[in-house]
Parts: sequence; structure tokens; C-alpha cells
Amino acid sequence: MEQWKGKVAIVTGASAGIGEAIVVKLVKYGVHVVALARREVKLKELAESLNGKEINYGTVHTKVCDVTNEQAVKNVFSWVDSTLGGVSILINNAGTAKISSLLNGRLEDWQEMMNLNVLALNVCSREAYQSMTRNKIDGHIIQVNSTTGHNITPYFSMKMYNATKHAVSVLCEGLRHELQLVGSKIKVSSLSPGAVSTELLLHIRERSKEPNSTAQVNNINILQTEDVANAVIATLATSPTVLIAEMTILSKGSTIQPHFQPSSTVVDNLLNS
Repeated sequence: MEQWKGKVAIVTGASAGIGEAIVVKLVKYGVHVVALARREVKLKELAESLNGKEINYGTVHTKVCDVTNEQAVKNVFSWVDSTLGGVSILINNAGTAKISSLLNGRLEDWQEMMNLNVLALNVCSREAYQSMTRNKIDGHIIQVNSTTGHNITPYFSMKMYNATKHAVSVLCEGLRHELQLVGSKIKVSSLSPGAVSTELLLHIRERSKEPNSTAQVNNINILQTEDVANAVIATLATSPTVLIAEMTILSKGSTIQPHFQPSSTVVDNLLNS
């Protein structure tokens, strides 16, 4: 990680969960982090918990930013270019999941997932590429993907989310291909964790409405946010000539393809929600 000390990273979805854990880990390795999220109070609390605590720590800069707003994203990258000299690392972590069946789901839910999980991710990647190229930085773009980007989920009402993560897998390889064609040395990695203990997973459990708080996702093993943050560090710590293109992260005892059949109660509840 010495190669990144004093460099600048942008982390999206940084106010909680995986994003917050990644910010903490990067700062402890001396990376200066621009933390993006919509929740200003959470961002300020994160910055206050880290800035000035250790002499070797990087600095946290916070920017309230809805990454589905293209102009807001452009403004952040412009600020990073003019103030910090460009970005060396982009962690595309922001994402959402909606319980929304293909049978009776709302278009608004599907659009929200596509806008954040796919389009915003690509806008941030595009702006990172342009910043790195302008500033002659051989940087690293890491997309926080999911095992659902590599399987067909058995969970009812999660198929559109499943599709967005498959799109991320395609975009990762597609971005690597286009970078190769233009002769860029920018790295692109996909990190695909299984279920992680986050606000998002809690939301899915609450929406499932299974009796006694058991849910579609109740019988799977859970990763912690620090597990994913550690995987980010392992991916960044490779030598300049080595790329981890895809890292799949599972809790012990898990499988990439879940083997699960939802109960009739879950299906009925979700169809009627």
C-alpha cells in the first residue's frame, strides 16, 4: 500500500456500511479520501472520527453528492482535480436494492436500481478515467459488485437487482477492454461479496415479512463490512504489473450460487406488499 500513500481516493456511498469501512481502512494507510454520500451528518461524523487522530493517517474530505446526478458528480471530480491534483483510486460502492417482483413491481423501483447501481457507477468510472488521464495517473477503479453479479438469485423479488449486478460484471470487463484499446494502464477490479451485514441487508430482511423476523436471507452466512474493506486493500496492494480482475468474497460455508427455496409465506407477502 506504500504506492498509494498520500494519493487521493474517491469512495461513493461512504456514509455507512461497506463504504464507511473502506474509508476508515484507506485513511489508516495514509490515503487521502474524498467521501461521497447524501447524508451530510453521517459524513461529518466520519471525518471527525478520523481527521487528526494519527500523524500517518490520510485526510477525509467530505462531499454531499447524489451520484445519480451527473452534474454533481462532474463537480466533485472537477474539485478534486483543481484542489487535490486528481484522483488515483475510485471505489464505486454506492448501490441499492429494492424488493420488487418482475410480476408486479414498480417501474420507479427498477429505475432507481438501474440509475444508481449501473448508470451512476459508469458516470463515476468515466469521470475517474478522464481525471486520471488528465493528470497522468495510472490509477485503480474498484467496482463493489456482488455474488449476484455472477449467479441467478433464487430470492423472490430480487431479480431486477440481480440484473443490475450482472450489468456491473459486464461493465467491468468492458471498461478493461476499452482501456486496453486506448493503451491506458488504469486498473479495473470487481469485488463481489456475498451477503454483508449492512443497512441494505436489514432493509431486505424487514421487507420480506417472514414471521418471527426470519427472512429469505436469514439462513445464509454473513460477512462483515471490514471483510470487504480488507479485500479492497488486498486488491490495491498488488504490484503495478498485476491486476486482480475479480475477487469473490464469501463467508465460510457459503456458496456463490445460493441454494434456497422461498416459503409460500414469503412469496405471498411480497406479492401483496
